[in-house]
Amino acid sequence: MIKRIRQFWRAIKAKLTVEDKVFIDKYLNDEEQKLFFAMRVYDQRHVLNVAYTAPKIIEQNQYENIDCNLLIRACLLHDIGRTAKDICLMDKVISVLLGKFLPQKSKQWANRAEKLKLNKSKSFWQKRRYALYIYYNHARLGAEKLNELGLNDIAEIIRYHHDKVDCKACSELQILCLADSLN
Repeated sequence: MIKRIRQFWRAIKAKLTVEDKVFIDKYLNDEEQKLFFAMRVYDQRHVLNVAYTAPKIIEQNQYENIDCNLLIRACLLHDIGRTAKDICLMDKVISVLLGKFLPQKSKQWANRAEKLKLNKSKSFWQKRRYALYIYYNHARLGAEKLNELGLNDIAEIIRYHHDKVDCKACSELQILCLADSLN
C-alpha cells in the first residue's frame, strides 16, 4: 500500500522536463507522440520512468538480443490505452482500491461497462464503471490503437504487459513488465 501512496504523490507532482521532451522526440514519431500526449501528465511521467528504468535492467541482467529501440518505444507507449478523456486520477485511485479490496466485483462492473458500451457522457456511476473498464483493459485497447497504425511489434508487447509473464515471453516484454512494476 505504501507503494501506491508514493505513486499517488508522484502523480500529483508529475511534470515533464525539457530533457524528457528531447527523449520522447528521439524515440517516437509524430503519430506515436500523439498517442503519448493523449495520456494525462502523470501517466506520461510514469511511462517515461519505465523507459528510463528499462536500460538499467538490461545492464544489471544478462539479457541477449534486446532491440533497445523497440523496448524504449514500448515503454513509452505501454499505457496509451488510458487516455486523458477516459480516466482521471481519482478514477484510477478508485479502480486500484476496488481491484485490491473487491477484485471480482470490480471486474464484473468493468465487464458490464463493456457490454453496455458505456462512455464518459453517461451518469456518474456509469462513468466510474467505464473507468474500471479502461483500468482493466488499457493494455488491449492500447495494442489495438498501435495495430491500427501498423505498429504490430510494439502492440504485441504492450498487449501482455499486465499478464503473468513466463520465461518464454520475449525479453522486451519481460523487461517492460519488470520496469513497470518498479515504477
